[in-house]
Amino acid sequence: MKLWTSHRHDKLLAVLVLIVILCVALYYIDTLFTPSRRYFNLDEGWSATLNGKVIDSTSLARTDVGVVNSGDTIVLTRTLEDFDIECPGASIYTIHALIEVFLGGKLIYSYGGDYYNNQKSVPKHFNFISLGNDYQGKELKFVLTGSRQRAFSGISPIVVADRETLFSAQLSQMHRNIVVGAFLIMLGIMLIILSPYMVLFHDNDFRLFFSGMISILLGLYAYSYYGIVDLFCNNSTLNMISEYSALYNIPTGILGYLMSVYKGKLKTFFRILFFINMGVFSTVFVMTVFLSGRIYEFTPGLHLLAGTEGLAAISILMWTFFDTYTDKDKPLVTSDNFFRLGLLIFMLFSVVDILKYNYQKYIDTAHEGYASINGFLLGSIIFVSGLLISYMLYIIYNANIDSMQSKLSSLAYTDPLTGLANRARCEQIMEMLSDEHRSYVIISLDLNKLKEVNDTLGHHEGDRLLSGFATILSDSFLDANLVGRMGGDEFIVILTDDRALSCTRRIHGLYSTINNWNKKETRFQYSASYGYAYSHEVPSGSAQEVYMLADNRMYEMKREHQSKRSKGVTANA
Repeated sequence: MKLWTSHRHDKLLAVLVLIVILCVALYYIDTLFTPSRRYFNLDEGWSATLNGKVIDSTSLARTDVGVVNSGDTIVLTRTLEDFDIECPGASIYTIHALIEVFLGGKLIYSYGGDYYNNQKSVPKHFNFISLGNDYQGKELKFVLTGSRQRAFSGISPIVVADRETLFSAQLSQMHRNIVVGAFLIMLGIMLIILSPYMVLFHDNDFRLFFSGMISILLGLYAYSYYGIVDLFCNNSTLNMISEYSALYNIPTGILGYLMSVYKGKLKTFFRILFFINMGVFSTVFVMTVFLSGRIYEFTPGLHLLAGTEGLAAISILMWTFFDTYTDKDKPLVTSDNFFRLGLLIFMLFSVVDILKYNYQKYIDTAHEGYASINGFLLGSIIFVSGLLISYMLYIIYNANIDSMQSKLSSLAYTDPLTGLANRARCEQIMEMLSDEHRSYVIISLDLNKLKEVNDTLGHHEGDRLLSGFATILSDSFLDANLVGRMGGDEFIVILTDDRALSCTRRIHGLYSTINNWNKKETRFQYSASYGYAYSHEVPSGSAQEVYMLADNRMYEMKREHQSKRSKGVTANA
């Protein structure tokens, strides 16, 4: 119990350290990622056409190109001034678009054609275009073409600087997303590393594993949505795989957690949904990565599946919450309720982001290029915090249950008067000895004249006689495998292996201890009859048979004691 409490405190401390690191990083991140050199945001001065028609392009941020479909082409042109930068470059973020860049009429960069020609999804991509040193006064032209229906809307910012500054500028714009994503991923990895303990020692409990999985997926989605994976790895395909894998497995992780929390029919229900999701995602993954499928072709079906499962999960969560709320005997502050609250807040924030995204993509003139998922990130932190609080409360509850069960077990196997093992425990140990086939000795003892002490001095003194003798036995057989009370005035001691070899010496020590106690006792005197038997004396017998042999020998000694005339209860009990 103390060991597990220590583990729980260590985990809580580790989580708190991560939270402190998150707060400090968010506070100082602006300084860390602020570009050290000049960069130019080319928002104005462009001429723009959409499918050959001139459109208002006073500001790229407000250029209304609508929703760009497959084959729609946007052309942006402007003359470059002298930026006083050594080997400058331009950057633009494209979303499912083909891009060609011309400088002075010469093609200097292209992206997306290979994907499109091979009928693959064109990923989002951070495009870095080197302008060289003789760019001044030349015309820079961007040609953006939609690779699919509803490919993108709006035009992302175009920035000019040297490559290092462009990279720093991108990091600066996404610094909070980088820190929050790193926090979620690090926390998830830590939880997954700790999860085997729960699986192995807490009845295959996978909730800590799924908490870690959800946290990693949330962080990975944040990184891939903003193109951070592409930015660091220069691999837009990996970024796309990460984005869709995380997006469509977040519900799977939540279903896995629900599968770990609930019991009975609900557990079966969530398990079925979990494996359906795993099967669907695996199929889509193989078809898009290794075959000719395009991920967006499966998106409507995956949205429908996730939406249906989400509604079902929310309905069950709300039903169980209100069931807890209306039942006055059930506490409101429970691990499950913290999980439900965190999940509902996360889903609410995510729905707000989805609505905001669709508004920006299809209605607002700023469009998709400026859409953010800040609500998703905040909801993710709240959700993961709810998972952690839920887990901590669950562990505390289980620790209390374990402690209670330990106390009940102790009560079930302990003699209340003497504190020694009771008859049930003694018989359990003897059954174990019979199965293990170890060498051992069993000593059967009978406390003399208990009835006479009870009759003449009262049961209070009789109880004192019993408890005193129990203490004598415990002190005399400190390393015994068992010291127990079989009932009434009958006691038992079991010594195994090497301990059994010193049986006779131990009994002499017992009588020496009895004599020392009798010198101090004024009301009665301790004495006992004993008999012992070794396991090898009953080669094919059980421990119970060895005990019966020892018990018979004890009664032989007792009969010898009874044949002698007692000198009085107070003189020799």
